[in-house]
Amino acid sequence: MAVLTRGSALSRESRFSRISQLRVFSLWWEISSKLWVIILLVLLPGMGLRSAGDQKAVQAGQPIILHAQKPVGVPLHRTPQPSYWKHVPDQTPATVQQIDSQTGWIQIRLESGESAWVSPKYVRMPPSARSDRSTPPLGQAASPTVWSSPASCEHALMQGQRLDRPSTRLRIVTWNLRWFPYGHPLEGRNAHDAATDLRWLTCLLVWMQVDILAVQESLATPQADAAWSAIMQALKEQTGQRWHWYRQPCGKPDSHHVGVLWNTARVTLSRFQTLWQFNAHAQSPAEACSAGLRPGLYAWVESRKPHGVDFHLIVLHLKSGPTVAALEARHRALNRIDWVTPSLAKLDADIIILGDFNTMGAGDRRSQRYELKAFRRLVAKESPGFDTLPVSPACTHYFGGRGGRLDHVLVAKAMREVVSRAARVSGYCASTQCRRIVGDYPLAYRRLSDHCPVIVDVADRDDDG
Repeated sequence: MAVLTRGSALSRESRFSRISQLRVFSLWWEISSKLWVIILLVLLPGMGLRSAGDQKAVQAGQPIILHAQKPVGVPLHRTPQPSYWKHVPDQTPATVQQIDSQTGWIQIRLESGESAWVSPKYVRMPPSARSDRSTPPLGQAASPTVWSSPASCEHALMQGQRLDRPSTRLRIVTWNLRWFPYGHPLEGRNAHDAATDLRWLTCLLVWMQVDILAVQESLATPQADAAWSAIMQALKEQTGQRWHWYRQPCGKPDSHHVGVLWNTARVTLSRFQTLWQFNAHAQSPAEACSAGLRPGLYAWVESRKPHGVDFHLIVLHLKSGPTVAALEARHRALNRIDWVTPSLAKLDADIIILGDFNTMGAGDRRSQRYELKAFRRLVAKESPGFDTLPVSPACTHYFGGRGGRLDHVLVAKAMREVVSRAARVSGYCASTQCRRIVGDYPLAYRRLSDHCPVIVDVADRDDDG
Protein backbone atom coordinates (compact mmCIF):
# COMPACT_ATOMS: atom_id res chain seq x y z
CA MET A 1 0.00 0.00 0.00
CA ALA A 2 2.82 2.38 0.88
CA VAL A 3 4.44 1.81 -2.51
CA LEU A 4 1.15 2.35 -4.28
CA THR A 5 0.53 5.53 -2.28
CA ARG A 6 3.98 6.91 -3.08
CA GLY A 7 3.48 6.06 -6.77
CA SER A 8 0.11 7.73 -6.75
CA ALA A 9 1.64 10.82 -5.12
CA LEU A 10 4.37 10.89 -7.79
CA SER A 11 1.77 10.53 -10.50
CA ARG A 12 -0.21 13.42 -9.04
CA GLU A 13 2.95 15.57 -8.81
CA SER A 14 3.77 14.72 -12.45
CA ARG A 15 0.25 15.65 -13.52
CA PHE A 16 0.41 18.89 -11.53
CA SER A 17 3.78 19.67 -13.16
CA ARG A 18 2.40 19.10 -16.65
CA ILE A 19 -0.67 21.19 -15.87
CA SER A 20 1.55 23.98 -14.58
CA GLN A 21 3.68 23.82 -17.72
CA LEU A 22 0.56 23.98 -19.90
CA ARG A 23 -0.73 26.95 -17.92
CA VAL A 24 2.61 28.75 -18.27
CA PHE A 25 2.71 27.97 -22.00
CA SER A 26 -0.91 29.14 -22.41
CA LEU A 27 -0.18 32.35 -20.53
CA TRP A 28 2.97 32.93 -22.64
CA TRP A 29 1.02 32.32 -25.86
CA GLU A 30 -1.73 34.71 -24.77
CA ILE A 31 0.79 37.45 -23.93
CA SER A 32 2.77 36.88 -27.16
CA SER A 33 -0.38 36.96 -29.28
CA LYS A 34 -1.51 40.22 -27.71
CA LEU A 35 1.98 41.65 -28.14
CA TRP A 36 2.00 40.77 -31.86
CA VAL A 37 -1.45 42.31 -32.27
CA ILE A 38 -0.17 45.52 -30.70
CA ILE A 39 2.91 45.50 -32.97
CA LEU A 40 0.79 44.94 -36.08
CA LEU A 41 -1.65 47.66 -35.06
CA VAL A 42 1.27 50.05 -34.73
CA LEU A 43 3.12 49.07 -37.89
CA LEU A 44 0.40 48.26 -40.42
CA PRO A 45 -1.21 51.73 -40.56
CA GLY A 46 2.18 53.24 -41.34
CA MET A 47 2.82 50.58 -43.96
CA GLY A 48 -0.59 51.25 -45.45
CA LEU A 49 -0.07 54.97 -45.55
CA ARG A 50 3.32 54.53 -47.16
CA SER A 51 1.86 52.23 -49.81
CA ALA A 52 -1.04 54.59 -50.45
CA GLY A 53 1.34 57.49 -50.67
CA ASP A 54 3.53 55.71 -53.21
CA GLN A 55 0.50 54.82 -55.29
CA LYS A 56 -0.87 58.37 -55.12
CA ALA A 57 2.49 59.75 -56.25
CA VAL A 58 2.43 57.68 -59.44
CA GLN A 59 0.75 59.51 -62.31
CA ALA A 60 0.21 58.95 -66.02
CA GLY A 61 3.32 59.78 -68.00
CA GLN A 62 5.65 59.32 -65.04
CA PRO A 63 8.86 57.25 -65.41
CA ILE A 64 9.24 54.36 -62.95
CA ILE A 65 11.57 51.42 -62.23
CA LEU A 66 10.31 47.84 -61.85
CA HIS A 67 11.75 46.15 -58.76
CA ALA A 68 11.81 42.35 -58.68
CA GLN A 69 11.17 40.44 -55.46
CA LYS A 70 12.42 37.11 -56.84
CA PRO A 71 15.39 36.19 -59.10
CA VAL A 72 13.06 35.31 -61.96
CA GLY A 73 12.16 39.01 -62.35
CA VAL A 74 8.98 41.11 -62.35
CA PRO A 75 5.76 39.39 -63.55
CA LEU A 76 3.78 41.33 -66.16
CA HIS A 77 0.11 40.75 -66.89
CA ARG A 78 -2.24 41.37 -69.81
CA THR A 79 -5.10 42.82 -67.73
CA PRO A 80 -5.28 44.65 -64.36
CA GLN A 81 -5.59 41.34 -62.49
CA PRO A 82 -3.68 38.02 -62.45
CA SER A 83 -3.31 37.20 -66.17
CA TYR A 84 0.35 36.30 -66.48
CA TRP A 85 2.18 37.28 -69.66
CA LYS A 86 5.93 37.23 -69.00
CA HIS A 87 8.74 38.29 -66.63
CA VAL A 88 11.13 41.21 -67.13
CA PRO A 89 14.45 41.73 -65.31
CA ASP A 90 14.89 43.68 -62.09
CA GLN A 91 15.45 47.46 -62.55
CA THR A 92 13.59 47.54 -65.88
CA PRO A 93 12.58 51.15 -66.69
CA ALA A 94 9.00 51.88 -67.78
CA THR A 95 6.46 54.68 -68.00
CA VAL A 96 3.04 54.82 -66.31
CA GLN A 97 0.09 54.87 -68.71
CA GLN A 98 -2.84 54.66 -66.30
CA ILE A 99 -3.94 53.26 -62.94
CA ASP A 100 -6.93 50.93 -62.62
CA SER A 101 -9.35 52.47 -60.14
CA GLN A 102 -10.69 49.08 -59.00
CA THR A 103 -7.53 47.06 -58.41
CA GLY A 104 -4.88 49.77 -58.13
CA TRP A 105 -2.79 47.93 -60.71
CA ILE A 106 -0.67 50.08 -63.00
CA GLN A 107 -0.56 49.93 -66.78
CA ILE A 108 2.97 50.56 -68.00
CA ARG A 109 4.75 50.97 -71.29
CA LEU A 110 8.22 49.46 -71.66
CA GLU A 111 10.99 51.09 -73.65
CA SER A 112 10.34 48.46 -76.34
CA GLY A 113 6.89 50.02 -76.79
CA GLU A 114 5.09 47.01 -75.27
CA SER A 115 2.24 47.69 -72.86
CA ALA A 116 1.43 45.58 -69.79
CA TRP A 117 -0.12 45.65 -66.31
CA VAL A 118 1.84 45.23 -63.09
CA SER A 119 1.02 45.09 -59.39
CA PRO A 120 2.01 48.33 -57.60
CA LYS A 121 4.24 46.38 -55.19
CA TYR A 122 6.80 46.04 -57.99
CA VAL A 123 6.86 49.76 -58.84
CA ARG A 124 9.56 52.10 -57.55
CA MET A 125 10.31 55.74 -58.32
CA PRO A 126 13.57 56.42 -60.19
CA PRO A 127 16.38 57.66 -57.93
CA SER A 128 16.24 61.13 -59.52
CA ALA A 129 12.54 61.42 -58.78
CA ARG A 130 13.01 60.32 -55.16
CA SER A 131 16.02 62.47 -54.37
CA ASP A 132 15.28 65.67 -56.30
CA ARG A 133 12.68 67.49 -54.30
CA SER A 134 12.56 70.23 -56.91
CA THR A 135 10.85 67.92 -59.41
CA PRO A 136 7.98 66.08 -57.71
CA PRO A 137 5.02 64.80 -59.75
CA LEU A 138 2.96 67.50 -61.41
CA GLY A 139 0.35 69.03 -59.16
CA GLN A 140 2.47 68.67 -56.04
CA ALA A 141 4.96 70.96 -54.32
CA ALA A 142 6.94 72.38 -57.26
CA SER A 143 4.01 73.37 -59.49
CA PRO A 144 2.29 75.74 -57.03
CA THR A 145 5.67 77.38 -56.35
CA VAL A 146 6.69 78.22 -59.91
CA TRP A 147 3.10 78.94 -60.93
CA SER A 148 2.34 81.31 -58.06
CA SER A 149 4.29 84.36 -59.30
CA PRO A 150 7.16 85.43 -61.59
CA ALA A 151 9.43 86.01 -58.60
CA SER A 152 8.84 82.53 -57.17
CA CYS A 153 9.54 80.98 -60.58
CA GLU A 154 12.81 82.86 -60.93
CA HIS A 155 13.79 81.88 -57.39
CA ALA A 156 13.19 78.23 -58.31
CA LEU A 157 15.45 78.58 -61.36
CA MET A 158 18.18 80.14 -59.23
CA GLN A 159 17.95 77.10 -56.96
CA GLY A 160 18.51 74.86 -59.98
CA GLN A 161 14.98 73.50 -60.01
CA ARG A 162 13.52 72.12 -63.23
CA LEU A 163 10.61 69.92 -64.17
CA ASP A 164 12.23 66.52 -64.56
CA ARG A 165 12.92 65.46 -68.14
CA PRO A 166 15.13 62.46 -68.92
CA SER A 167 18.12 63.37 -71.10
CA THR A 168 16.96 60.72 -73.57
CA ARG A 169 13.68 62.57 -74.28
CA LEU A 170 12.51 65.57 -76.28
CA ARG A 171 9.72 67.65 -74.75
CA ILE A 172 6.81 69.08 -76.73
CA VAL A 173 4.33 71.44 -75.06
CA THR A 174 1.07 72.75 -76.50
CA TRP A 175 -0.31 75.91 -74.90
CA ASN A 176 -3.08 78.34 -75.82
CA LEU A 177 -1.68 81.71 -74.69
CA ARG A 178 -4.95 83.71 -74.74
CA TRP A 179 -4.70 86.64 -77.12
CA PHE A 180 -0.91 86.80 -76.87
CA PRO A 181 0.58 89.25 -75.91
CA TYR A 182 -2.42 91.40 -74.92
CA GLY A 183 -4.23 88.79 -72.84
CA HIS A 184 -7.63 89.96 -74.12
CA PRO A 185 -9.41 90.97 -77.36
CA LEU A 186 -8.18 94.30 -78.64
CA GLU A 187 -11.69 95.74 -78.54
CA GLY A 188 -12.35 94.90 -74.91
CA ARG A 189 -11.36 93.10 -71.73
CA ASN A 190 -12.82 91.93 -68.43
CA ALA A 191 -11.66 91.96 -64.83
CA HIS A 192 -9.70 88.70 -65.20
CA ASP A 193 -7.67 89.84 -68.21
CA ALA A 194 -4.14 91.24 -68.12
CA ALA A 195 -1.34 91.45 -70.66
CA THR A 196 0.78 88.33 -71.00
CA ASP A 197 3.59 88.37 -68.44
CA LEU A 198 6.56 87.79 -70.73
CA ARG A 199 9.04 87.54 -67.86
CA TRP A 200 7.00 84.82 -66.18
CA LEU A 201 6.34 82.97 -69.44
CA THR A 202 10.05 82.86 -70.23
CA CYS A 203 10.87 81.54 -66.78
CA LEU A 204 8.28 78.78 -67.08
CA LEU A 205 9.55 77.68 -70.48
CA VAL A 206 13.00 77.25 -68.95
CA TRP A 207 11.57 75.46 -65.89
CA MET A 208 9.51 73.06 -68.02
CA GLN A 209 12.59 72.33 -70.18
CA VAL A 210 10.59 72.86 -73.36
CA ASP A 211 12.13 71.87 -76.69
CA ILE A 212 9.12 72.69 -78.90
CA LEU A 213 6.25 74.97 -77.88
CA ALA A 214 3.10 74.73 -80.02
CA VAL A 215 1.18 77.99 -79.55
CA GLN A 216 -2.43 78.94 -80.17
CA GLU A 217 -3.92 82.47 -80.01
CA SER A 218 -0.81 84.47 -80.85
CA LEU A 219 -1.59 87.67 -82.71
CA ALA A 220 0.47 88.94 -85.64
CA THR A 221 0.67 92.62 -84.73
CA PRO A 222 4.00 94.46 -84.42
CA GLN A 223 3.59 94.25 -80.65
CA ALA A 224 3.19 90.46 -80.87
CA ASP A 225 6.28 90.12 -83.05
CA ALA A 226 8.25 92.30 -80.62
CA ALA A 227 7.06 90.15 -77.69
CA TRP A 228 8.30 86.96 -79.33
CA SER A 229 11.63 88.60 -80.11
CA ALA A 230 11.94 89.61 -76.45
CA ILE A 231 11.15 86.06 -75.30
CA MET A 232 13.71 84.53 -77.68
CA GLN A 233 16.38 86.94 -76.48
CA ALA A 234 15.59 86.20 -72.83
CA LEU A 235 15.65 82.44 -73.50
CA LYS A 236 19.02 82.78 -75.18
CA GLU A 237 20.39 84.65 -72.17
CA GLN A 238 19.06 82.08 -69.72
CA THR A 239 19.84 78.88 -71.66
CA GLY A 240 22.79 79.95 -73.78
CA GLN A 241 21.00 78.54 -76.83
CA ARG A 242 19.23 80.08 -79.81
CA TRP A 243 15.47 79.90 -80.25
CA HIS A 244 13.27 80.43 -83.31
CA TRP A 245 9.63 81.42 -83.75
CA TYR A 246 7.36 80.72 -86.74
CA ARG A 247 3.63 81.40 -87.14
CA GLN A 248 1.05 80.81 -89.86
CA PRO A 249 1.48 83.58 -92.44
CA CYS A 250 -2.18 84.17 -93.34
CA GLY A 251 -4.86 85.95 -91.34
CA LYS A 252 -5.45 89.46 -90.06
CA PRO A 253 -2.83 90.79 -87.64
CA ASP A 254 -5.37 91.14 -84.82
CA SER A 255 -6.81 87.61 -85.22
CA HIS A 256 -5.66 84.36 -83.68
CA HIS A 257 -2.69 82.54 -85.21
CA VAL A 258 -0.97 79.23 -84.49
CA GLY A 259 2.81 79.00 -84.33
CA VAL A 260 5.80 77.15 -82.96
CA LEU A 261 8.76 78.19 -80.82
CA TRP A 262 11.74 75.82 -80.66
CA ASN A 263 15.22 75.39 -79.24
CA THR A 264 17.57 75.17 -82.23
CA ALA A 265 20.22 73.39 -80.15
CA ARG A 266 17.84 70.48 -79.61
CA VAL A 267 15.70 70.26 -82.77
CA THR A 268 15.39 71.50 -86.33
CA LEU A 269 11.99 72.46 -87.77
CA SER A 270 11.56 72.83 -91.53
CA ARG A 271 9.21 72.34 -94.51
CA PHE A 272 6.54 74.59 -92.97
CA GLN A 273 3.14 74.43 -94.65
CA THR A 274 -0.21 76.08 -94.07
CA LEU A 275 -2.80 73.29 -94.00
CA TRP A 276 -5.97 74.98 -95.23
CA GLN A 277 -7.89 71.71 -94.82
CA PHE A 278 -8.25 72.27 -91.07
CA ASN A 279 -10.24 75.47 -91.56
CA ALA A 280 -13.73 73.96 -91.76
CA HIS A 281 -14.92 76.82 -94.01
CA ALA A 282 -12.03 76.65 -96.47
CA GLN A 283 -12.27 74.87 -99.80
CA SER A 284 -8.86 75.73 -101.23
CA PRO A 285 -5.44 77.09 -100.22
CA ALA A 286 -6.63 80.60 -101.11
CA GLU A 287 -9.21 80.38 -98.31
CA ALA A 288 -6.84 79.08 -95.62
CA CYS A 289 -7.80 81.82 -93.13
CA SER A 290 -11.35 82.51 -94.33
CA ALA A 291 -14.16 83.28 -91.88
CA GLY A 292 -11.57 84.25 -89.26
CA LEU A 293 -10.66 80.59 -88.61
CA ARG A 294 -7.21 79.05 -88.43
CA PRO A 295 -5.62 76.54 -90.78
CA GLY A 296 -3.31 73.88 -89.46
CA LEU A 297 0.42 74.52 -89.27
CA TYR A 298 2.75 71.74 -90.44
CA ALA A 299 6.46 71.29 -89.71
CA TRP A 300 8.97 68.47 -90.18
CA VAL A 301 10.85 67.91 -86.90
CA GLU A 302 14.33 66.43 -86.65
CA SER A 303 16.39 65.95 -83.51
CA ARG A 304 19.87 67.45 -83.55
CA LYS A 305 21.12 64.27 -81.92
CA PRO A 306 22.67 61.69 -84.29
CA HIS A 307 20.11 58.97 -85.04
CA GLY A 308 17.57 60.96 -83.05
CA VAL A 309 13.81 61.10 -83.51
CA ASP A 310 12.09 62.70 -86.51
CA PHE A 311 8.38 63.15 -87.12
CA HIS A 312 5.61 65.21 -88.71
CA LEU A 313 4.11 67.86 -86.42
CA ILE A 314 0.72 69.52 -86.99
CA VAL A 315 -0.57 72.32 -84.74
CA LEU A 316 -4.32 73.00 -84.70
CA HIS A 317 -6.73 75.53 -83.23
CA LEU A 318 -10.26 74.52 -84.16
CA LYS A 319 -13.36 76.68 -84.04
CA SER A 320 -14.48 77.79 -80.60
CA GLY A 321 -18.05 78.03 -79.41
CA PRO A 322 -20.56 75.99 -77.36
CA THR A 323 -23.08 75.74 -80.21
CA VAL A 324 -24.26 73.01 -82.56
CA ALA A 325 -22.86 74.93 -85.56
CA ALA A 326 -19.42 75.25 -83.93
CA LEU A 327 -19.42 71.59 -82.93
CA GLU A 328 -20.23 70.58 -86.51
CA ALA A 329 -17.43 72.82 -87.82
CA ARG A 330 -14.95 71.09 -85.51
CA HIS A 331 -16.08 67.69 -86.75
CA ARG A 332 -15.75 68.77 -90.38
CA ALA A 333 -12.16 69.82 -89.70
CA LEU A 334 -11.35 66.52 -87.98
CA ASN A 335 -12.88 64.56 -90.86
CA ARG A 336 -10.23 66.17 -93.05
CA ILE A 337 -7.30 64.64 -91.19
CA ASP A 338 -6.99 61.96 -93.84
CA TRP A 339 -7.01 64.64 -96.55
CA VAL A 340 -3.51 65.47 -95.26
CA THR A 341 -1.93 62.51 -93.49
CA PRO A 342 -1.74 59.72 -96.15
CA SER A 343 0.89 61.61 -98.14
CA LEU A 344 2.83 62.31 -94.92
CA ALA A 345 2.66 58.69 -93.78
CA LYS A 346 4.26 57.57 -97.05
CA LEU A 347 7.35 59.55 -96.07
CA ASP A 348 7.32 58.69 -92.36
CA ALA A 349 4.59 57.03 -90.26
CA ASP A 350 5.40 59.17 -87.20
CA ILE A 351 2.78 61.93 -86.91
CA ILE A 352 1.79 64.10 -83.94
CA ILE A 353 -1.25 66.41 -84.11
CA LEU A 354 -1.81 68.65 -81.12
CA GLY A 355 -3.33 71.93 -80.00
CA ASP A 356 -6.62 73.47 -78.91
CA PHE A 357 -9.44 71.36 -80.36
CA ASN A 358 -12.12 73.29 -78.41
CA THR A 359 -14.05 70.14 -77.48
CA MET A 360 -16.57 72.08 -75.39
CA GLY A 361 -19.81 70.55 -76.63
CA ALA A 362 -22.88 72.55 -77.62
CA GLY A 363 -23.58 74.33 -74.36
CA ASP A 364 -24.23 71.56 -71.83
CA ARG A 365 -22.29 68.83 -70.05
CA ARG A 366 -24.01 66.01 -71.91
CA SER A 367 -23.06 67.33 -75.34
CA GLN A 368 -19.52 67.98 -74.08
CA ARG A 369 -19.18 64.33 -73.05
CA TYR A 370 -20.63 63.30 -76.40
CA GLU A 371 -18.14 65.43 -78.32
CA LEU A 372 -15.15 64.06 -76.38
CA LYS A 373 -16.31 60.49 -76.98
CA ALA A 374 -17.01 61.11 -80.67
CA PHE A 375 -13.67 62.92 -80.98
CA ARG A 376 -11.70 59.90 -79.79
CA ARG A 377 -13.60 57.53 -82.06
CA LEU A 378 -13.26 59.78 -85.09
CA VAL A 379 -9.50 60.34 -84.89
CA ALA A 380 -8.88 56.64 -84.25
CA LYS A 381 -10.37 55.94 -87.68
CA GLU A 382 -8.67 58.76 -89.58
CA SER A 383 -5.71 57.47 -91.60
CA PRO A 384 -3.29 56.18 -90.41
CA GLY A 385 -5.15 55.88 -87.08
CA PHE A 386 -4.45 58.01 -84.01
CA ASP A 387 -4.37 57.52 -80.25
CA THR A 388 -5.77 60.36 -78.16
CA LEU A 389 -3.34 60.53 -75.26
CA PRO A 390 -4.96 60.56 -71.81
CA VAL A 391 -3.92 63.53 -69.67
CA SER A 392 -3.36 63.89 -65.95
CA PRO A 393 -5.05 65.73 -64.36
CA ALA A 394 -8.06 65.55 -66.67
CA CYS A 395 -8.52 69.25 -67.46
CA THR A 396 -6.55 71.71 -69.58
CA HIS A 397 -8.64 74.88 -69.30
CA TYR A 398 -10.88 76.81 -66.90
CA PHE A 399 -14.09 78.68 -67.65
CA GLY A 400 -16.58 79.93 -65.09
CA GLY A 401 -14.49 78.38 -62.34
CA ARG A 402 -14.81 74.88 -63.79
CA GLY A 403 -12.15 72.80 -65.48
CA GLY A 404 -12.65 71.45 -68.98
CA ARG A 405 -10.61 69.56 -71.54
CA LEU A 406 -10.11 71.45 -74.79
CA ASP A 407 -6.47 70.66 -75.58
CA HIS A 408 -5.37 67.29 -76.95
CA VAL A 409 -2.39 65.36 -78.28
CA LEU A 410 -2.96 62.83 -81.07
CA VAL A 411 -0.22 60.34 -81.93
CA ALA A 412 -0.18 58.00 -84.91
CA LYS A 413 -0.65 54.45 -83.66
CA ALA A 414 2.48 53.35 -85.50
CA MET A 415 4.72 55.92 -83.77
CA ARG A 416 6.79 54.06 -81.20
CA GLU A 417 8.88 56.99 -79.95
CA VAL A 418 5.98 58.31 -77.83
CA VAL A 419 6.68 55.68 -75.21
CA SER A 420 4.33 56.70 -72.41
CA ARG A 421 1.18 57.07 -74.57
CA ALA A 422 0.10 59.70 -72.03
CA ALA A 423 0.43 63.46 -71.61
CA ARG A 424 0.74 65.62 -68.51
CA VAL A 425 -0.93 68.88 -67.63
CA SER A 426 1.02 71.49 -65.71
CA GLY A 427 0.08 75.00 -64.55
CA TYR A 428 -2.65 75.88 -62.12
CA CYS A 429 -4.76 73.02 -63.56
CA ALA A 430 -2.29 70.64 -61.91
CA SER A 431 -2.10 72.76 -58.75
CA THR A 432 -5.88 72.72 -58.28
CA GLN A 433 -6.23 69.12 -59.56
CA CYS A 434 -9.17 70.38 -61.65
CA ARG A 435 -11.26 71.29 -58.62
CA ARG A 436 -13.73 74.15 -58.99
CA ILE A 437 -12.23 77.60 -58.41
CA VAL A 438 -14.30 79.74 -56.06
CA GLY A 439 -13.34 83.38 -55.55
CA ASP A 440 -10.23 84.92 -57.08
CA TYR A 441 -8.66 83.20 -60.05
CA PRO A 442 -5.00 82.17 -59.77
CA LEU A 443 -2.50 84.82 -60.81
CA ALA A 444 -1.31 82.56 -63.64
CA TYR A 445 -4.85 82.55 -65.06
CA ARG A 446 -4.88 86.34 -65.18
CA ARG A 447 -1.33 86.95 -66.41
CA LEU A 448 -0.73 83.93 -68.64
CA SER A 449 -3.81 82.14 -69.93
CA ASP A 450 -7.11 80.45 -69.21
CA HIS A 451 -5.43 77.31 -70.62
CA CYS A 452 -2.70 75.20 -69.03
CA PRO A 453 0.30 73.71 -70.84
CA VAL A 454 0.01 70.09 -71.94
CA ILE A 455 3.30 68.16 -72.03
CA VAL A 456 4.31 65.11 -74.04
CA ASP A 457 7.80 63.57 -74.03
CA VAL A 458 9.21 61.73 -77.03
CA ALA A 459 12.08 59.24 -76.92
CA ASP A 460 14.97 60.88 -78.76
CA ARG A 461 15.76 57.97 -81.05
CA ASP A 462 14.71 57.05 -84.57
CA ASP A 463 12.62 53.95 -83.93
CA ASP A 464 11.11 53.54 -87.40
CA GLY A 465 10.69 49.94 -88.43
